[in-house]
Amino acid sequence: MKRLLLPLIAIFALSISVNAESYKAGVARIQWPKMRRLLENASVFLDNGDIDTACSKLREFDLLLGMNFEGLQELYPNTNWFKMKKTSNEALKNYC
Repeated sequence: MKRLLLPLIAIFALSISVNAESYKAGVARIQWPKMRRLLENASVFLDNGDIDTACSKLREFDLLLGMNFEGLQELYPNTNWFKMKKTSNEALKNYC
């Protein structure tokens, strides 16, 4: 029984460690589609002249970007998240 149980435990342990991601990355994976929709909606509202609503969407995006920063860096390491945060802050400063 021991000879069967130990390899089985080892297989599960290895598969979990290979596919594991941090908690922050898991949360960021869930939040990223919502964040993209917020940016798209902000752009549409801005084009339609509804600056207050566009600013609301942009503020929510900026808040989620700050909250999920490390997870997003882990998921998408080739994206310059610092530049995205700076651009978001500048847009808030200029339009809102």
